[in-house]
Amino acid sequence: MDTLGLILLYLVLCLVAGIAGRNRRIGFWGFLFSSICFTPIITLLFLYCAAPRKVDGPRRRLGSGQA
Repeated sequence: MDTLGLILLYLVLCLVAGIAGRNRRIGFWGFLFSSICFTPIITLLFLYCAAPRKVDGPRRRLGSGQA
């Protein structure tokens, strides 16, 4: 595999880490940049531990009987 292929593979893995982190606290761009700076593998491990994004405002509970 040549150098260009390895670079493209690395960037695709970074993009996957960004997409996987889009519903987390730092979002798509944060995970994309962290995977470029570190490695996608380290970022995916960090993603596993990251807290999900909090939703602002009141949330209705499913099955609460209120319509």
